[in-house]
Amino acid sequence: MSEFLSHDSDNQHVHSDATHNNLDNGLQGESHDHRHVSAKLLLWCLVATFSFSIVEGVAGWWINSIALQSDAVHMMTDAAGLLIAFVANHIAKRPANTTLTFGYGKAEALGALINCMFTAFLTLWLLFEVVQRFFEPEAVDGGVLFIVAGLGLFINGLIVFVLSKNAHSLNIKAAMIHALGDLLGSVVAIVAGAVIYFTHWSMIDPILSLIVIVLLLVSNYSLIKKSVIVLMAGVPEHLDYEKVGLALKNIHGIIDVHDLHIWYISANQSALAAHVVACDLEAWPEVLAESQKVLLEKYAITHVTLQAEFDDVKCREAGCCD
Repeated sequence: MSEFLSHDSDNQHVHSDATHNNLDNGLQGESHDHRHVSAKLLLWCLVATFSFSIVEGVAGWWINSIALQSDAVHMMTDAAGLLIAFVANHIAKRPANTTLTFGYGKAEALGALINCMFTAFLTLWLLFEVVQRFFEPEAVDGGVLFIVAGLGLFINGLIVFVLSKNAHSLNIKAAMIHALGDLLGSVVAIVAGAVIYFTHWSMIDPILSLIVIVLLLVSNYSLIKKSVIVLMAGVPEHLDYEKVGLALKNIHGIIDVHDLHIWYISANQSALAAHVVACDLEAWPEVLAESQKVLLEKYAITHVTLQAEFDDVKCREAGCCD
């Protein structure tokens, strides 16, 4: 068990008032102009991705291509992810209230989890179609597959290029990663189209479709894991619980740290609460300021609540009091 988790002590404690600071800076949110640009870009990418996913889906059904249908599903789920990001961009602007005191930041994680369930259903359907195609092969028009997948490559490449020039926000960066996945799916479909066109070997279509299905499963698993951690108030994946605790404990004026909690308050923001044993309660304001600085600069934790305590036994052991 970590030394920073909750523990009982026989020592007498003198508690100071709990101190909470919400550090409002560039790490906590984008500027109004950046949010406006992000919303416009996300909307543009959403329309482009969803529209072409319909084109690919219809074309894939028309020419019996599982590879094209798989790529269409991949793009459709990414469009759903973009929609969630776009809606979350607006919902997150709502102020906290007496019911949701931390605001609406977790709406994105909830929406992502719903999206994952939808994606899982479509992926299982695609897997069933692929298995069936191995037993009942169907002719595929390689020329049409190549052309449609080529258009998809162009559109996804354009989306990646535009987003890379404006990747100043986490939502934009996430959208770019989705577009890169779609780009790979289009490459797979192009390869399938070329092989079928020149060799007439249609079995390459379901074989390469498995690659897209694996991509869907991997991205879906990662998103489910992140969403569950956010919704369950787990420690953010990019933070090491023990290292954060040690960094706090090593601050001059702090003897010990316990009841340490670190959690997501939104998909991109972290909060920390802890009890700390201080050497000198009169010097606590300076120690608190240094703690906030360390947690912000090293770990990007913007919501910090620290409960200062005085423990005469630990104080004497540390040699900071008589």
